[in-house]
Amino acid sequence: MKGAAALGLGGLLPGSRRAWASAWGGAPDATAAGLLLGEGVRAESVLEVFLYGGLGPFESFYVVEDYGMETDPDYANEQWYLFERTHNLQFNQCHLSEPFLQPFATDALGKTVNLGPIVAPLRDRPDILARMRILVQRHDLEPHEAAIPVALSGQRLGSSRMCGVGASAQHYAMDRDVTGRVVPYSYVLYPDTEISTDNLRAASSVGLHPGSARPLDLRITAESYLPDQLARSVLGDRREQYDALVAHYVAREQARYTSGLAGGQVRSRGLDDHAFATRVLQNADQLAGLLPADVLANQSGKVCGDKSDTDTTKMGLTIAAHLLTHPDTPAKHVTVVDGGLIPASGGGGYDTHSQHLPDTSRNLVSMLESLVSVINEPGEGDPAKIDLDKTMIVLNTEFGRTPFVQAGTGDGTNHHPYGYVTVLIGGPVNSDQAGIVGAIGPDGWADRYVTPVESRAAVLAAMGIYPFSQEGFAIGDLRGFADEKDGLAWLNEIVLGRKA
Repeated sequence: MKGAAALGLGGLLPGSRRAWASAWGGAPDATAAGLLLGEGVRAESVLEVFLYGGLGPFESFYVVEDYGMETDPDYANEQWYLFERTHNLQFNQCHLSEPFLQPFATDALGKTVNLGPIVAPLRDRPDILARMRILVQRHDLEPHEAAIPVALSGQRLGSSRMCGVGASAQHYAMDRDVTGRVVPYSYVLYPDTEISTDNLRAASSVGLHPGSARPLDLRITAESYLPDQLARSVLGDRREQYDALVAHYVAREQARYTSGLAGGQVRSRGLDDHAFATRVLQNADQLAGLLPADVLANQSGKVCGDKSDTDTTKMGLTIAAHLLTHPDTPAKHVTVVDGGLIPASGGGGYDTHSQHLPDTSRNLVSMLESLVSVINEPGEGDPAKIDLDKTMIVLNTEFGRTPFVQAGTGDGTNHHPYGYVTVLIGGPVNSDQAGIVGAIGPDGWADRYVTPVESRAAVLAAMGIYPFSQEGFAIGDLRGFADEKDGLAWLNEIVLGRKA
């Protein structure tokens, strides 16, 4: 399907809801409820930017000057010093001035961690840095196809519980809606450069949630046909009759699976999701009003001496800000998959098997410039821009890059899930929470870290959503906990930095 936003209809509009004993995502008892972050502290919404391909931390968010120096007896010319011979050339092309490094915080090993030059757009915004918390991450899955689902859901490929945060956010919000809202709470925006076998669709997965919790998928391309598609013009003046006929067939099919004695549907509850999908189509015009053509318009990009006629990441962040700040129907969660201003040699924005420094610096600087442009500066108060008091930003990626050159490339790096970072900005993260969780050692491996499942559970906790449910995570998914309340307290205090 063509279009600047070609949609997946599986999770377009809410409207079909099962009868739950209590609203989903709440705590099971008063003690656990007391651990959930309250109004004014929790994030009302989340913008997640997925740095597709695997962002290397050693020029960006995690630079320890002591590691990898030429005189290091074990790890000479690694990490920050790996491509030092081309630093000046590349950073000058990106108009990044010295000093290249800026001290940020102390890690769990007592080392000063600097921010590298290619996060310059963030370094130019002290208000953002004051609300930034860096989580050191580690897992053991090197292929994109396996690492991406883990990074996006916390679950390994094949798990029946695999779901993105967007599904949980949509389920949580739908169960509390009293307005009859008919547009989604969660969206996933994919670039048209997505590699189909990389399993990025894990961001849209629902696991054990009902199908109605599925986020709306939008594919970002140069030309937008979405408003025309949502108008359903092919039906002409027969739209009302068409919808009535479909509703008749849906009702007749559901009746076949309903017991008069039991007083309800007794099997094939998946039919609820089928009925939901028909209501999706019938209310598509309301989504068309939410996503007008000017919001979906093509945008070009230029940075580090490179340019592209279509910058899908900039377009995605523009759409995301519009959805998150909509005055009537704001989104709860939006994921923007960052495929880069120009895809890296291995695909995505950051899979740098060759030209590591040029590709990484170009695409990260470009993404961050677009990101900061949609975040309110202190005192700005633009209602169409993101307010960090309300929205938490998550910079996520499937793994990092090796602290040494990939064999046979000369200027490339390989997949490195053993030490990389995820970044949280805003929401419950204020100046008291800013800093670093964990540490990456001199060998480039995480010494202390948060696992992907723990960081995913922490994002739910940051939104005030109880992370331990049948549809969410089991307490055994966290390391070293047997009690859910202890696990939630740890997510709050250690991962999010919110001391009790």
